[in-house]
Amino acid sequence: MAKDSFRRYIWMLDTIQSHGRLTLAQLKKLWMNSSVNDEGKTLAPRTFANYKENIEQIFGIEIACDRATNEYYIVNEDDLDNNSIRDWMLNSLSLRNLLNESSGLHERIILEDVPSSHRFLTNVLDAMRDNRKLTISYKGYSMSEHRDMTIHPYSLRLFKRRWYLIGYSEYSQGVRIFMLDRAEAVSALDDTFKMPESFDSESYFEDFYGVRRSEDAKQKVVIKVSSRIRDLIRTVPLHKSQVEIETCKEYSLFEYYLRPNFDFKQEIISYLDSVEVMEPLSLRKEIGRTVLDVYLKYREDVKR
Repeated sequence: MAKDSFRRYIWMLDTIQSHGRLTLAQLKKLWMNSSVNDEGKTLAPRTFANYKENIEQIFGIEIACDRATNEYYIVNEDDLDNNSIRDWMLNSLSLRNLLNESSGLHERIILEDVPSSHRFLTNVLDAMRDNRKLTISYKGYSMSEHRDMTIHPYSLRLFKRRWYLIGYSEYSQGVRIFMLDRAEAVSALDDTFKMPESFDSESYFEDFYGVRRSEDAKQKVVIKVSSRIRDLIRTVPLHKSQVEIETCKEYSLFEYYLRPNFDFKQEIISYLDSVEVMEPLSLRKEIGRTVLDVYLKYREDVKR
Protein backbone atom coordinates (compact mmCIF):
# COMPACT_ATOMS: atom_id res chain seq x y z
CA MET A 1 0.00 0.00 0.00
CA ALA A 2 2.80 2.43 0.91
CA LYS A 3 4.61 1.65 -2.33
CA ASP A 4 1.40 2.33 -4.34
CA SER A 5 0.92 5.66 -2.53
CA PHE A 6 4.49 6.63 -3.39
CA ARG A 7 3.83 5.91 -7.07
CA ARG A 8 0.73 8.10 -6.98
CA TYR A 9 2.58 10.98 -5.34
CA ILE A 10 5.21 10.82 -8.06
CA TRP A 11 2.57 10.61 -10.78
CA MET A 12 0.81 13.71 -9.44
CA LEU A 13 4.07 15.67 -9.14
CA ASP A 14 5.25 14.63 -12.58
CA THR A 15 1.89 15.38 -14.19
CA ILE A 16 1.54 18.86 -12.71
CA GLN A 17 5.18 19.69 -13.45
CA SER A 18 4.98 18.54 -17.07
CA HIS A 19 1.75 20.50 -17.73
CA GLY A 20 2.75 23.57 -15.75
CA ARG A 21 -0.75 24.25 -14.43
CA LEU A 22 -3.85 22.05 -14.15
CA THR A 23 -7.34 22.42 -12.75
CA LEU A 24 -8.63 19.63 -10.54
CA ALA A 25 -11.04 18.66 -13.33
CA GLN A 26 -8.14 18.30 -15.80
CA LEU A 27 -6.13 16.33 -13.27
CA LYS A 28 -9.09 14.01 -12.65
CA LYS A 29 -9.36 13.31 -16.39
CA LEU A 30 -5.67 12.43 -16.63
CA TRP A 31 -5.97 10.34 -13.48
CA MET A 32 -8.70 8.15 -14.98
CA ASN A 33 -6.35 7.09 -17.81
CA SER A 34 -3.28 6.67 -15.61
CA SER A 35 -1.60 3.33 -14.85
CA VAL A 36 -1.35 4.26 -11.14
CA ASN A 37 -5.15 4.32 -10.89
CA ASP A 38 -5.34 0.55 -10.49
CA GLU A 39 -8.94 0.50 -9.27
CA GLY A 40 -10.29 2.85 -11.94
CA LYS A 41 -11.80 5.21 -9.36
CA THR A 42 -12.16 8.95 -9.75
CA LEU A 43 -9.75 11.25 -7.90
CA ALA A 44 -11.83 12.53 -4.99
CA PRO A 45 -11.09 16.07 -3.72
CA ARG A 46 -10.25 14.69 -0.27
CA THR A 47 -7.84 12.14 -1.75
CA PHE A 48 -6.20 14.88 -3.80
CA ALA A 49 -5.82 17.05 -0.68
CA ASN A 50 -4.22 14.15 1.22
CA TYR A 51 -1.78 13.46 -1.62
CA LYS A 52 -0.91 17.16 -1.84
CA GLU A 53 -0.19 17.33 1.91
CA ASN A 54 1.92 14.16 1.90
CA ILE A 55 3.95 15.38 -1.09
CA GLU A 56 4.86 18.53 0.81
CA GLN A 57 5.78 16.58 3.96
CA ILE A 58 7.87 13.92 2.21
CA PHE A 59 9.50 15.89 -0.62
CA GLY A 60 9.24 19.48 0.61
CA ILE A 61 7.40 20.39 -2.60
CA GLU A 62 4.38 22.69 -2.29
CA ILE A 63 1.44 22.43 -4.69
CA ALA A 64 -0.72 25.58 -4.55
CA CYS A 65 -3.91 26.76 -6.21
CA ASP A 66 -4.26 29.96 -8.21
CA ARG A 67 -7.70 31.12 -7.05
CA ALA A 68 -8.12 33.33 -10.11
CA THR A 69 -8.00 30.33 -12.48
CA ASN A 70 -8.49 27.38 -10.06
CA GLU A 71 -5.29 25.89 -11.48
CA TYR A 72 -2.79 23.94 -9.38
CA TYR A 73 0.94 24.46 -9.82
CA ILE A 74 4.27 23.69 -8.11
CA VAL A 75 5.35 26.68 -6.04
CA ASN A 76 9.02 25.91 -5.51
CA GLU A 77 9.82 24.18 -8.81
CA ASP A 78 13.18 25.96 -9.08
CA ASP A 79 14.31 24.30 -5.83
CA LEU A 80 13.90 20.73 -7.11
CA ASP A 81 17.54 20.46 -8.20
CA ASN A 82 18.91 21.48 -4.78
CA ASN A 83 18.39 18.05 -3.22
CA SER A 84 20.25 15.32 -5.11
CA ILE A 85 18.61 12.39 -3.31
CA ARG A 86 15.11 13.81 -3.79
CA ASP A 87 15.94 14.56 -7.42
CA TRP A 88 17.18 10.98 -7.96
CA MET A 89 14.04 9.55 -6.41
CA LEU A 90 11.75 11.77 -8.44
CA ASN A 91 13.56 11.06 -11.71
CA SER A 92 13.73 7.30 -11.11
CA LEU A 93 10.13 6.88 -10.06
CA SER A 94 8.88 9.29 -12.73
CA LEU A 95 10.65 7.19 -15.37
CA ARG A 96 9.04 4.03 -14.02
CA ASN A 97 5.64 5.71 -14.21
CA LEU A 98 6.40 6.89 -17.75
CA LEU A 99 7.31 3.34 -18.79
CA ASN A 100 4.06 2.06 -17.31
CA GLU A 101 2.21 4.63 -19.46
CA SER A 102 4.15 3.69 -22.60
CA SER A 103 3.41 0.19 -23.82
CA GLY A 104 6.13 -1.65 -25.68
CA LEU A 105 9.12 0.15 -24.12
CA HIS A 106 9.84 -2.13 -21.17
CA GLU A 107 12.06 -4.48 -23.15
CA ARG A 108 13.99 -1.61 -24.71
CA ILE A 109 14.93 0.33 -21.55
CA ILE A 110 17.01 -1.20 -18.76
CA LEU A 111 16.88 0.42 -15.33
CA GLU A 112 19.49 -0.22 -12.65
CA ASP A 113 17.77 -1.80 -9.69
CA VAL A 114 18.37 -0.76 -6.08
CA PRO A 115 17.07 -3.80 -4.17
CA SER A 116 16.84 -2.35 -0.66
CA SER A 117 14.75 0.63 -1.74
CA HIS A 118 11.77 -1.52 -2.66
CA ARG A 119 11.45 -3.15 0.75
CA PHE A 120 12.32 -0.55 3.35
CA LEU A 121 12.73 2.91 1.86
CA THR A 122 9.15 4.05 2.45
CA ASN A 123 9.22 2.95 6.11
CA VAL A 124 12.47 4.80 6.67
CA LEU A 125 11.24 7.97 4.97
CA ASP A 126 8.02 7.96 6.98
CA ALA A 127 9.99 7.60 10.22
CA MET A 128 12.42 10.36 9.24
CA ARG A 129 9.54 12.70 8.39
CA ASP A 130 7.96 12.28 11.84
CA ASN A 131 11.24 11.82 13.79
CA ARG A 132 10.07 8.40 14.91
CA LYS A 133 12.45 5.66 16.03
CA LEU A 134 12.97 2.57 13.89
CA THR A 135 13.43 -1.00 14.93
CA ILE A 136 15.69 -2.87 12.55
CA SER A 137 16.69 -6.52 12.36
CA TYR A 138 20.20 -6.20 10.99
CA LYS A 139 23.10 -8.46 10.07
CA GLY A 140 26.31 -6.73 9.02
CA TYR A 141 28.93 -8.62 7.03
CA SER A 142 30.97 -9.26 10.19
CA MET A 143 27.95 -10.43 12.25
CA SER A 144 27.05 -14.11 12.64
CA GLU A 145 23.32 -13.51 13.09
CA HIS A 146 20.66 -10.81 12.86
CA ARG A 147 20.40 -8.42 15.78
CA ASP A 148 17.34 -6.32 16.65
CA MET A 149 18.26 -2.68 17.26
CA THR A 150 16.48 0.60 17.82
CA ILE A 151 17.69 3.40 15.55
CA HIS A 152 17.06 7.14 15.43
CA PRO A 153 17.05 7.68 11.63
CA TYR A 154 19.02 10.85 10.83
CA SER A 155 19.79 10.56 7.14
CA LEU A 156 19.79 8.41 4.00
CA ARG A 157 22.59 8.15 1.44
CA LEU A 158 22.61 6.38 -1.91
CA PHE A 159 26.01 5.07 -3.03
CA LYS A 160 26.76 2.53 -5.76
CA ARG A 161 23.23 1.05 -5.93
CA ARG A 162 22.91 0.76 -2.15
CA TRP A 163 20.87 2.76 0.32
CA TYR A 164 22.65 3.53 3.60
CA LEU A 165 20.83 4.61 6.74
CA ILE A 166 22.75 6.92 9.07
CA GLY A 167 21.39 7.13 12.58
CA TYR A 168 21.94 6.87 16.29
CA SER A 169 22.01 3.27 17.52
CA GLU A 170 20.68 2.75 21.03
CA TYR A 171 22.52 -0.57 21.06
CA SER A 172 25.93 0.91 20.18
CA GLN A 173 25.27 4.27 21.89
CA GLY A 174 26.54 6.21 18.89
CA VAL A 175 25.94 7.21 15.28
CA ARG A 176 26.29 4.25 12.93
CA ILE A 177 25.81 3.50 9.22
CA PHE A 178 23.56 0.62 8.13
CA MET A 179 23.18 -0.94 4.68
CA LEU A 180 19.46 -1.37 4.09
CA ASP A 181 20.01 -4.49 1.99
CA ARG A 182 21.55 -6.15 5.07
CA ALA A 183 18.32 -5.66 7.02
CA GLU A 184 15.77 -8.42 7.40
CA ALA A 185 13.01 -6.15 8.71
CA VAL A 186 12.53 -2.42 9.28
CA SER A 187 9.51 -0.87 11.00
CA ALA A 188 8.69 2.50 12.54
CA LEU A 189 7.87 2.79 16.24
CA ASP A 190 5.50 5.20 17.96
CA ASP A 191 8.38 6.54 20.08
CA THR A 192 9.92 9.75 18.79
CA PHE A 193 13.40 11.25 19.05
CA LYS A 194 14.82 14.75 18.86
CA MET A 195 17.00 15.38 15.82
CA PRO A 196 20.36 16.74 17.05
CA GLU A 197 20.93 20.31 15.92
CA SER A 198 24.64 19.53 15.56
CA PHE A 199 24.11 16.77 12.96
CA ASP A 200 24.34 17.75 9.30
CA SER A 201 24.22 15.07 6.60
CA GLU A 202 26.49 16.89 4.16
CA SER A 203 29.08 17.75 6.81
CA TYR A 204 29.10 14.17 8.10
CA PHE A 205 30.50 12.93 4.78
CA GLU A 206 32.20 16.02 3.35
CA ASP A 207 35.77 14.79 4.01
CA PHE A 208 35.13 11.36 2.51
CA TYR A 209 34.41 9.61 -0.75
CA GLY A 210 31.51 7.16 -0.44
CA VAL A 211 30.09 6.11 2.91
CA ARG A 212 32.84 4.50 4.97
CA ARG A 213 34.32 7.01 7.37
CA SER A 214 38.00 6.98 8.32
CA GLU A 215 40.05 8.28 11.22
CA ASP A 216 42.90 9.15 8.85
CA ALA A 217 43.84 12.81 8.79
CA LYS A 218 42.48 15.04 6.06
CA GLN A 219 45.27 15.46 3.52
CA LYS A 220 46.20 16.40 -0.01
CA VAL A 221 45.99 13.57 -2.53
CA VAL A 222 47.30 13.86 -6.09
CA ILE A 223 46.54 11.28 -8.78
CA LYS A 224 47.83 11.00 -12.33
CA VAL A 225 45.07 10.09 -14.79
CA SER A 226 45.74 8.90 -18.33
CA SER A 227 44.17 10.77 -21.24
CA ARG A 228 42.03 7.69 -21.87
CA ILE A 229 39.73 8.32 -18.89
CA ARG A 230 40.44 11.89 -17.75
CA ASP A 231 37.25 13.19 -19.39
CA LEU A 232 35.33 10.70 -17.25
CA ILE A 233 37.02 12.03 -14.10
CA ARG A 234 36.35 15.59 -15.21
CA THR A 235 32.69 14.87 -15.83
CA VAL A 236 32.10 12.80 -12.68
CA PRO A 237 34.49 14.12 -9.97
CA LEU A 238 35.57 11.66 -7.30
CA HIS A 239 35.12 14.35 -4.63
CA LYS A 240 33.90 17.93 -4.47
CA SER A 241 37.46 19.11 -3.66
CA GLN A 242 38.72 17.84 -7.04
CA VAL A 243 40.92 20.30 -8.95
CA GLU A 244 42.77 19.62 -12.20
CA ILE A 245 46.20 21.12 -11.51
CA GLU A 246 48.13 20.00 -14.60
CA THR A 247 47.31 18.66 -18.02
CA CYS A 248 49.18 17.53 -21.12
CA LYS A 249 48.55 15.27 -24.09
CA GLU A 250 49.26 12.03 -22.21
CA TYR A 251 47.73 12.68 -18.77
CA SER A 252 46.27 15.08 -16.22
CA LEU A 253 46.98 15.58 -12.52
CA PHE A 254 44.01 15.89 -10.17
CA GLU A 255 44.29 17.15 -6.62
CA TYR A 256 41.97 16.35 -3.70
CA TYR A 257 41.77 17.38 -0.08
CA LEU A 258 40.06 14.59 1.88
CA ARG A 259 40.46 11.60 4.18
CA PRO A 260 41.50 8.67 1.95
CA ASN A 261 39.05 6.06 3.22
CA PHE A 262 38.40 2.50 2.03
CA ASP A 263 35.87 3.57 -0.62
CA PHE A 264 38.28 6.09 -2.13
CA LYS A 265 41.10 3.54 -2.29
CA GLN A 266 38.81 0.98 -3.92
CA GLU A 267 37.74 3.53 -6.51
CA ILE A 268 41.38 4.30 -7.35
CA ILE A 269 42.15 0.58 -7.68
CA SER A 270 39.16 0.13 -10.00
CA TYR A 271 40.99 2.36 -12.52
CA LEU A 272 44.16 0.34 -12.04
CA ASP A 273 45.72 0.70 -15.49
CA SER A 274 44.80 4.38 -15.92
CA VAL A 275 45.37 6.03 -12.52
CA GLU A 276 48.56 6.41 -10.48
CA VAL A 277 48.76 7.88 -6.98
CA MET A 278 51.49 10.53 -6.81
CA GLU A 279 50.89 11.92 -3.29
CA PRO A 280 51.04 11.16 -0.42
CA LEU A 281 53.77 8.56 -0.39
CA SER A 282 51.97 6.48 2.25
CA LEU A 283 48.91 6.08 0.01
CA ARG A 284 51.10 5.41 -3.03
CA LYS A 285 52.82 2.57 -1.13
CA GLU A 286 49.50 1.14 0.09
CA ILE A 287 48.00 1.06 -3.41
CA GLY A 288 51.29 -0.34 -4.74
CA ARG A 289 51.19 -3.23 -2.26
CA THR A 290 47.63 -4.02 -3.32
CA VAL A 291 48.63 -4.01 -6.99
CA LEU A 292 51.59 -6.31 -6.19
CA ASP A 293 49.30 -8.72 -4.34
CA VAL A 294 47.00 -8.82 -7.35
CA TYR A 295 49.94 -9.48 -9.68
CA LEU A 296 51.21 -12.33 -7.52
CA LYS A 297 47.82 -14.03 -7.74
CA TYR A 298 47.83 -13.95 -11.54
CA ARG A 299 51.53 -14.05 -12.44
CA GLU A 300 51.61 -17.72 -13.47
CA ASP A 301 48.78 -17.18 -15.93
CA VAL A 302 50.35 -13.96 -17.20
CA LYS A 303 53.57 -15.79 -18.09
CA ARG A 304 51.75 -18.30 -20.29
